[in-house]
Amino acid sequence: MEQSKSSSPKSAAKPETNSQVKVDAHKYVFKKPDHVKGLYLTAWTAGSSKLRERVLGIADRTEINAVVIDVRDMGEMYFKTGIPLAEESGATKLAVPRPFALFDSLTKHQVWPIARIACFRDDFVTKKHPELAVQLKNGKVWQDRAKHRWLDPYNKKNWDYLAQTVDFALDLGFPEIQLDYVRFPSEGKSASQVFPAKEEYAKKGDRNEDVISAFAKFISDKVHARKATISADIFGIISSTKGDEGIGQQLEKVAAPFDVLSPMVYPSHFAKGEYGIANPNTSPYEIVKKSLSDYKKRLPSVTIRPWLQDFSLMGVHYGEAQVKAQIKAAHDLGYDGYLLWNPKNRYTESGLGKK
Repeated sequence: MEQSKSSSPKSAAKPETNSQVKVDAHKYVFKKPDHVKGLYLTAWTAGSSKLRERVLGIADRTEINAVVIDVRDMGEMYFKTGIPLAEESGATKLAVPRPFALFDSLTKHQVWPIARIACFRDDFVTKKHPELAVQLKNGKVWQDRAKHRWLDPYNKKNWDYLAQTVDFALDLGFPEIQLDYVRFPSEGKSASQVFPAKEEYAKKGDRNEDVISAFAKFISDKVHARKATISADIFGIISSTKGDEGIGQQLEKVAAPFDVLSPMVYPSHFAKGEYGIANPNTSPYEIVKKSLSDYKKRLPSVTIRPWLQDFSLMGVHYGEAQVKAQIKAAHDLGYDGYLLWNPKNRYTESGLGKK
């Protein structure tokens, strides 16, 4: 979640075919927990029986009842989707060659699976089709500070491509779709960004927040039509500003189409002095409670399921005490659901409640 992923091991397992996906997907029935408490899994962890069993074992022993699994990130497709634009762009990085072995395992461990689909950051389609990308004034593809490329959020062809990805995940059997990077790029010089499709697709007076809100509704309507749940990840800091931070995430607008909102309130991601806290990274209870309090005030009727930190950053160690502190902060505000992020999928089991 706005964090770098672990390395991508090669899988030797024999892939299942797309026909198997379409025929067998609906045999899986998952019961949604009253309060979703989940762990993030990279697609590489999910695709490896050994690695996923290690993580799913935590769910057997603790209060964990859900997992968030990458279907798409940075433009990479981790399943064999068969989507033409993904195939021709070389976006398929087959991390989960046997999706039904994965779903059998999820069923056995009785966890709620959530498909994470990162939207507009894309290093593959943008290379093959620069006309679909955010550009520079000279027509070359714009890149952020980390050299990532972005799909043009104005372009409805990009909306359709992402909708196909969502449909694939639903066909596969995921009962919940979680959108990430539902925004304009924030890293880099925004003044140099050119959106080639803006003139063709934008309505007069549209702002970034209007475009993102319309896209969110477009995807949410499709997911709801399939009787599935739709959630989204947003910047934790969004709750403390009335604007959209230039990325199209104006809080009330972006929240409206979704069933669940997951603000990324990682203590390490707040600046020193934020909310009057000298070092948020060393004050996990205080910063999470302060941030989520703003969500409580501005979105009192919205289901909030925060992303919490289970990784160490900037010299501050995170372990049992820090994980428990964040979960308690959310609980004290009435938020009993949460998601834990660790890019290496190594979680602090002692920080979790038992079965």
